[in-house]
Amino acid sequence: MTFTQMLTATGPIVIDGGLGTAAEDRGIDLNHDLWSAELIRRSPEALAEVHADFAAAGARILTTASYQASPLGFAGAAVSLEDGRRLITDSVRIARSATEAVAAATGAPRALIAGSIGPYGAGLGDGAEYTGDYRLTAGEYAEFHRLRIDALAAAGADLLAIETQPRLDEIRTVIGLAEKIGLPAWLSVTLRTGTTLPDGSALADLAEAANASAAVQAVGVNCVPPSLVTPALEALSAHTDLPLIAYPNSGEFYDSDAMTWRDDGAEAGVGSWPLPTWTRLGARIIGGCCRVSAADIGLLTRASCPD
Repeated sequence: MTFTQMLTATGPIVIDGGLGTAAEDRGIDLNHDLWSAELIRRSPEALAEVHADFAAAGARILTTASYQASPLGFAGAAVSLEDGRRLITDSVRIARSATEAVAAATGAPRALIAGSIGPYGAGLGDGAEYTGDYRLTAGEYAEFHRLRIDALAAAGADLLAIETQPRLDEIRTVIGLAEKIGLPAWLSVTLRTGTTLPDGSALADLAEAANASAAVQAVGVNCVPPSLVTPALEALSAHTDLPLIAYPNSGEFYDSDAMTWRDDGAEAGVGSWPLPTWTRLGARIIGGCCRVSAADIGLLTRASCPD
């Protein structure tokens, strides 16, 4: 089943959760320029296990560990562009082998593989994917993203996950590159408020860009507090008929001083997410980002397909 076919089927599509979180829960240190992409070369077996856990929990789409596999990350990790391309290729191979193993063992359909494309800000290592506090030219954005997009397509990714994006100017460049290679994509952003991106752009403008793209087949939000999902979906649904996507964080927050995640009780846990509201607003794809585990994805699977 292709991504396009999946979107036309009935019922919500559950995707995976926090890949990096699952690795850290296994005691793997991801304090690295490549973040979860370091798993591709250092711990491929653990990465395959993480993917397999999400697939076994019901995820119908797995995202690759290529979120921070970029020229900026490669330079910081002293990885050549040639070796970096191989890492990106391996990210697809590892995810695919994991879902094929789960499908063979359970009889479940093979999950699709979404090639993860993080923003330029992710490579800065200062939280800029949540602030949008940077600006490049269109040519510079293209130079940053082109290698990864080309490598993911060549490796056989089923679709692109253009995710955690904070800037509309960067988004326009990335979706332009996606259109050139012919792969379908989803597009998801971080938020400043329930209706604006971190760079101040309105979600209405994001919807306009998505509507105009031949590549983008779903648009929405990720790596945001659960409480921002409903207003964001309301804003998007007023300006697009595209399927919507929502995969927020668990509701915990990161204490940068203590370097740990905390739950202050201000956000609803995964089991209390208002899935009927989100689906009524047009969300066809639902999953989790940071701190959302395979067990949480199992909860979402059962809630989405109670029968």
